[in-house]
Amino acid sequence: MSYDAIEDAFNYISDGQPGDRRAVVHRVTGKVLMASVKVGFDQIPAEAANDPDYLLIPRRQDIDPGKGLILAFFNNHAQSEVPQVKAIFTRSGAFRNVKDLMRRLHLLDLWHLYYDEKIEELLRKWCVDNGLSL
Repeated sequence: MSYDAIEDAFNYISDGQPGDRRAVVHRVTGKVLMASVKVGFDQIPAEAANDPDYLLIPRRQDIDPGKGLILAFFNNHAQSEVPQVKAIFTRSGAFRNVKDLMRRLHLLDLWHLYYDEKIEELLRKWCVDNGLSL
């Protein structure tokens, strides 16, 4: 089974609007199939909905721990800012304001690397948790 194919499908569906794109992986063959309502493209067979051998690949929003990941990042890279980050999360616009803080602290590039690494770890864990051997 190819992790790269699963990751490509994961990124494809995550970059679209919710409900527009979906992807499945066939547990036995490892084949990844995708669909997009907007484009009118559908590789996914009708029986996939009721066949346990087909597994719906999650969107990034389904596995992203959000606030927890941001706090872990600050604990690792700017621990003195953690109280400020926690305070930011008590107000609206938290994610935008945290990114502004990262820019001011020159941590935004490091955040993107950290985020990508953690999302890959979470997607690989999802694969293992769902019995997909990579």
